[in-house]
Amino acid sequence: MKKPLMIALLIVFTISVNAQEKKSKTYEQHRSAKTGRYVTKSETKKSPSTTYTTKRKSSK
Repeated sequence: MKKPLMIALLIVFTISVNAQEKKSKTYEQHRSAKTGRYVTKSETKKSPSTTYTTKRKSSK
């Protein structure tokens, strides 16, 4: 009785881990053209003419 239950739990756990891993492989980075530092998305909305956004792939 325990063996089929353990196999089922292992399958569910494996599927859920794989689903979490494959969420997003890219993200955006926002950088200030004036200072060169990385800024948040809200700061980008405040001054869009002095910031630029690049898409990056995650290292996973």
